[in-house]
Amino acid sequence: MAAIKPPKPRRAFSWVAGLVAFVLAVSVIATFEAIRAASTKHPHATTPIGTVLPTPTPQPITRTTAGAQVAWLWVQSQGQNPSLVAIDPNGRLVARLDESMGLGAAAVYGVWRSADGSAVFSVGTDQITAYSALDGKPKWTYARFPGDVVGDAFSPDGHWLAILQFNGSLQLQLLDLGTGASQLAPIARDLNATLPGMTCAAGNCASSMAWGLVAFAPDSTQLFTLSDWGGPARLTALTITAGKLSQTATAVDGQQGRTFPSCDGPAMAAGVIAGGQTLVTFCHSNGAVWFVDLGRLAITRVVDSHQGNPFWLSPIFTPDGHLLYLHQPPGFGDFMQVVDLATGKLIGPVAMPTNVDQGGPFAWLITDVSAGGVASTVPVSPDGLKLYSATTNGVIVLRVPDLKPLANLAPGLNANEVWISGDGHTIYALTTDGKSVVVMADDGSHQKSVSLPAQANGFVASEHG
Repeated sequence: MAAIKPPKPRRAFSWVAGLVAFVLAVSVIATFEAIRAASTKHPHATTPIGTVLPTPTPQPITRTTAGAQVAWLWVQSQGQNPSLVAIDPNGRLVARLDESMGLGAAAVYGVWRSADGSAVFSVGTDQITAYSALDGKPKWTYARFPGDVVGDAFSPDGHWLAILQFNGSLQLQLLDLGTGASQLAPIARDLNATLPGMTCAAGNCASSMAWGLVAFAPDSTQLFTLSDWGGPARLTALTITAGKLSQTATAVDGQQGRTFPSCDGPAMAAGVIAGGQTLVTFCHSNGAVWFVDLGRLAITRVVDSHQGNPFWLSPIFTPDGHLLYLHQPPGFGDFMQVVDLATGKLIGPVAMPTNVDQGGPFAWLITDVSAGGVASTVPVSPDGLKLYSATTNGVIVLRVPDLKPLANLAPGLNANEVWISGDGHTIYALTTDGKSVVVMADDGSHQKSVSLPAQANGFVASEHG
């Protein structure tokens, strides 16, 4: 599967699988929309005595290329297939990719953004196409092994792309993005694994689908897969030595004294922290946070967050690996919880502040705050000092870790989602109706409203929960 090859014209692929996935997502959202009014109040959690949130460690700004400053969004007109559009910091629509431009494969297995933000990857049935994030021009194509994509991860150094895929068996493809060379490693699994909520024609869903994720350690030489978390969960450790992929260890719930909890839904988020020593995962279905000692491949702690309904919380790992924020967005009550990843202590839920005259809800849990800033929800500034929260009255900028409001950008704007450019200097806010994006400097100046050619379904970002 060696070489990279320049992209070439290709026939449009079927969009059926992508549309099915999209319809499923919309149906889930619709279900939650119907029930969210029933529960917008949280019981106050008991904050552990003596808890002190760590001061954030400023991170270096590494995504400095011009392409990493350009926002990419999914858009779709009624009755049409999805496409991608790109908007630059000057508020110009600089690229559009659709079926006629070779993006037919994207809706089949997804679109990813590279770790450095400079490229957008379209995943098809047998190949992956990389486009420049600056102007949408095709750069490279890579061959991939057949199978349904189960999980994916770019290495932090940008060298590798790991794809966990299922084709009767579970396999991990490791792709060298520099040379195009691929390696394949089998990942064992239980053929009678439990997949709660799934319905299959054959009755045994494990024979026709799989749940799994893959995560790299910060050094980009170690990676881990978590699979079959509906039960029995399996954790597999692999290493890249001299460019060669090999499995080093595996642990399964119920075997050799190992005990893993279960997650009763198909979605989990993960991060490797503490210099590669700990895997932290979040179950979107039940809100549980798992801590795994990667040296022993053993669960050390499970923290149960307060989640009123599945998929209400968005997990946000701070770049320094110190904290995990769990945000319940404004449409579902606008509450925040935080897990100190060093101690496993859960604090909250607390109501989010909405104006700069308010203090941070976690201010009493810190002793010394870095002079940066912190924001509210999914997007984190590249330096790790701010969180940005999309609200019905602009974008609130919050300071990490106490979430003290620092500024309200574009007050009056009914914002749904925010994306931060690679260097942190440009803020992109998608309106709630999905029809336009407001582009502004990080201090709220130089605002420009960009009308989209179709309704947007969200940003394509390097990090996602």
